[in-house]
Amino acid sequence: MDNITKKKKRHIIRPSRIILLIVLLAGNTFAWFIYATKINTDVSVHVRAWNVVFESGDTEISNDISIPINNVFPGMEDYEYSITAYNRSEVSASLSYQVLSARIMNQEYVSVEEKRRLGLTINEDDLTSLELEDMLANDFPFSITIDTSSQTISSENGQETFSLSVVWPYESNDDAADTLWGTNAYQYKQSNPDDPSISINIKITITQNAS
Repeated sequence: MDNITKKKKRHIIRPSRIILLIVLLAGNTFAWFIYATKINTDVSVHVRAWNVVFESGDTEISNDISIPINNVFPGMEDYEYSITAYNRSEVSASLSYQVLSARIMNQEYVSVEEKRRLGLTINEDDLTSLELEDMLANDFPFSITIDTSSQTISSENGQETFSLSVVWPYESNDDAADTLWGTNAYQYKQSNPDDPSISINIKITITQNAS
């Protein structure tokens, strides 16, 4: 075999090599797709963590959050949970919320709005979000209140705070209620040491205003 024939054989591309090249290319493309998907998921999780940020283009961000209060009792230290929303877009934004449900020890309350969203049967004695919020603030010896620093978040790095607080003074001026709910709270915690005594589920919505 002369040198020219040998050189021609070296330059022949075998079909097996072409197939291998296609497989490697496809594998790299799939790996990039998975990587990009993970990046998008991370961004979504970051938004749901509710360091809420508007950059541009979005018209609404909403999130369902669950706020657990692990232990409640008369004279407890005041509890507060807060979220700060940031607006970095060029237009202002509006902040609103709905109380979806609340569990007080063994008693579960689901708002009309949440039942409607879930397609559940709505009964006559079911409470709306506003009525449920009012009940949490006024119908127990402890008070669960929700507040926002403002319902409008200004443009260009404006920020507002959403907060929920629980206050149960040692004496609420209702000895019977203090005794009843203090006993309930103690017995519930004894039976359910790993569960929060109170859980509040809330939907927070932020909408960019028209420019």
